[in-house]
Amino acid sequence: MRMQLYRINYIRMFILTMFLLIPKIYANEFYVNSILTFQKAHDAAVEGDKIIWQNGIYSNINIAITKNKLSLIAESPGGVIFNGSSTFYINGNNNTFSGFQFISGNTSAIVITVAGNYNVITQLNFENYSAQKYINLLGQYDEVSYCNFKNKPASAPIGNLIHIAPDGNVPNYARIRYCSFQNMSGNGGDNGNECIRVANGAQSAYSCRTIIEYCYFENTGPGDSEVISVKSRENIIRYCTNINNQKGNFCFRNGDDNVAYCNFFINAGGIRIKEANNIYCYNNYFQNCGDGQITAPVKYVYVSPNLNNINFIHNTFIDGTSIELDANAVKNNWANNIFQKTNGNIFKGSAPGISWSGNIYNGTLGLQILAGMNNKDPQLIPNSEGYLIINSTSPAVNSSSSQYPVLLDIPVLDDDPSILFDIAGNTRPADRLLKDAGCFEVSSGVIKNRPLKLSDVGPEYLKNQTSVEKEKKEAGHSKLLQNFPNPFNPETTIKYNVPEVDFHNSADGVLYQQYVSLKIYDLLGREVSTLVDELKLPGNYSAVFNARNITDTYLTSGIYFCRLQAGKNIEIQKMILLK
Repeated sequence: MRMQLYRINYIRMFILTMFLLIPKIYANEFYVNSILTFQKAHDAAVEGDKIIWQNGIYSNINIAITKNKLSLIAESPGGVIFNGSSTFYINGNNNTFSGFQFISGNTSAIVITVAGNYNVITQLNFENYSAQKYINLLGQYDEVSYCNFKNKPASAPIGNLIHIAPDGNVPNYARIRYCSFQNMSGNGGDNGNECIRVANGAQSAYSCRTIIEYCYFENTGPGDSEVISVKSRENIIRYCTNINNQKGNFCFRNGDDNVAYCNFFINAGGIRIKEANNIYCYNNYFQNCGDGQITAPVKYVYVSPNLNNINFIHNTFIDGTSIELDANAVKNNWANNIFQKTNGNIFKGSAPGISWSGNIYNGTLGLQILAGMNNKDPQLIPNSEGYLIINSTSPAVNSSSSQYPVLLDIPVLDDDPSILFDIAGNTRPADRLLKDAGCFEVSSGVIKNRPLKLSDVGPEYLKNQTSVEKEKKEAGHSKLLQNFPNPFNPETTIKYNVPEVDFHNSADGVLYQQYVSLKIYDLLGREVSTLVDELKLPGNYSAVFNARNITDTYLTSGIYFCRLQAGKNIEIQKMILLK
């Protein structure tokens, strides 16, 4: 009898144990529309539940999430807008915060503070929101992804958009991914309004191990010259695109042992290195970078006793302002880079502390370099994604030198210290001597990494704006579309729009003509063709360019620029002639 009871109790205990181990299959969903209803839902919620904000506009919402494994989401992505002085504090772990917009609010505080671990902040849109900071990450393994940060007002309190605040005892392992940053207003310079700041200067010895990847930066330099400001140790910037942002650069401001690889800098600032050592930059692409003042393709800013062991390996530099070096840099290494510059000097400053090896250049160096600089045409040609690569007969093929130090391999993080891949994601030979110079390896592989577009990043719901909304945004401005096909040979079609002229919102119903010119220029700024030069009524137009110049001679392969002027509005598009 006792044995029978023991067996029954054992079975009951086994069933109870198994029940407790089985995860909850059905999550509760709580719909909320106020601080009060949220608090009730939060108090009742358990791990796995969803708290859903009903669509609408909400002001002055200040709440805290202290539980774990909850999803706080919008009823429909983008359908919930917070403004006023709304702030959120996430102190729990493994939570998801998704689908909200923060538009035209005003607070002197931080909008979202994440103090817990393994939280995901995703699919958010910040636009014209006045706040000190938008997102502040204090925990470990937190992620900010697919968010858009746009038009922070110049009158807003000084503060960066995303801030990573490290703990001196443990790395953060934060990850910022697939985010877009646009249109920071101001006069440029170092103003404390960085898009992303990784720690503060006083924390430069802390190991943070943040990864910033697949992020897009455009026209943020007027707000602050430091698009990304790294002020701690062991961080990675990769696969990002800095474009149309001549006043904005990626800056290794404080802290040693940091890496930047496979980034695109196009018509933008480049990389600035200040109070830092042991910096490794490889497989990056720089085209038309620098403003000649605070930004350059690469800019050294010496603060004693730094600029020790700065490494630029397998990068490609095309045109732009001069690379700015410093005589105080020591034990620096520049190896297997390509430099092509049409006008002006490639370098300025002096470089007694730099070792050069395996580099190829086409242009004027600007300083005396006795070895490691080969004066040859790298034979750069446009690829299908519109940036320049070496062709199969380039002297850069299999030309690399092995004379550079072992690159930094940051513990735990997935990086590429042996440069086994090029900027396009294609495989490079393991043997240093067999790698191609520059950031691109000649290969028949599919291009996996290219300059990002806005459509690649940010919240999905922003990519689905109605045509009416787009027309409202574009009203009163000419529009020059990208030519098609591009690259082209020999003909391409250029479509453009001439807007209505707004004479103080006159309602007389008259459509006014305005002067329109559509011209083609080469890389040196010389006019090669005029397609339109006349008065036109508002409307949509197209023109065909047949790759002939003013003398009716076919143009050579290369990059050209199409310039549209409609009234006072001017737009430019880059075109690639590929024969």
